Amino acid sequence: MVTSLLERYNQLKVDYESYQKMAEKTIQKQNEKIRELDKKLDMLSSIIEISQYINKCLGSDELISKINDIMIGILGVNYSSIYIMENRKLKLKFTNLFSTNHHYKVQEYNNKKVDGLTPYLINSIENVCLDRSIQIHSSLFMPIRLKEELLGAILVEHNIYGYLNQDDIKLLSALSNQIAICIENNRLYNKIKENSQRDFLTGLFNRNYFFSAIGEKIKNCGDGFAIVMVDVDNFKKCNDTFGHQYGDMVLKNISSIIKNNIRNEDMVARYGGEEIIIYMYDTREIMNVYSRMDGIRKIIEKSSVEYNGKLCPVTVSMGISLSHDKNENIEDMIKRADMNLYKAKNSGKNKVVC
Repeated sequence: MVTSLLERYNQLKVDYESYQKMAEKTIQKQNEKIRELDKKLDMLSSIIEISQYINKCLGSDELISKINDIMIGILGVNYSSIYIMENRKLKLKFTNLFSTNHHYKVQEYNNKKVDGLTPYLINSIENVCLDRSIQIHSSLFMPIRLKEELLGAILVEHNIYGYLNQDDIKLLSALSNQIAICIENNRLYNKIKENSQRDFLTGLFNRNYFFSAIGEKIKNCGDGFAIVMVDVDNFKKCNDTFGHQYGDMVLKNISSIIKNNIRNEDMVARYGGEEIIIYMYDTREIMNVYSRMDGIRKIIEKSSVEYNGKLCPVTVSMGISLSHDKNENIEDMIKRADMNLYKAKNSGKNKVVC
């Protein structure tokens, strides 16, 4: 009887210990699931916060640098580099590295050695950076895609071997999706903004944008600036003789010639009707401005506009005003340029007066 009780006790003890171990394993698994869910929740919270923060920066020139700072903060990496697709190549837009010569994935893609890009994790005991002053032993490359379109790539790096892992791939993949949406939204925003600044016919800046931007331009005008007023000669006659479609062709042709023959620092806008206004940066000598404008006038004179199988010559008259005073009233400058334009018109047209 005693033996039977002892056996039952031992059996109960074994069963209890077995159930206890099972319960501990179950609790451990549940805790692991909770930790995993907490990680996912933190990830989602981070993604939402980042998305909200980035979308506040739409249209900002600092958008890419802000995204780069976020990558460093969220992932705790030493280095982050962001590439954006331009002309079918990945172009570096922001990095906190001195050299990116070890970004072989980017080089291979730009040199067309690979067709597609996929996430790529490297953990190397050896330094992967060609610049030996920088230590990189953990690196993660992530393409930025919107649907199937490649918009760019992110490359994050750390000096500790094994720092980046599969969890970071998941996080960066989720972040890259939000960044892709943000980049596309930013592109569309800037396109809409640019369209609002442009004249729909000529592609030049419109009058409103010219006057909103000219103040800052003049503040940084170097040794001086010039205003040039351009008017198409006999434009009303062109429209009356050949129709408004021909007049549109004339304006587009002249605008294209002017735009292609001024410097990046200069600015050209459609002032109204057939009048075009040009701001010229860092001008010292009036004759230098005259020479450049007269060169453009000659190009326009030689470029005929074809209409219904006929080549129709077109000319322009120009008036110039020059100032070395950054506080000069822009309206006064335009009036002086207009007066010289009228002189050019009244003295035979197809000439530049300053």
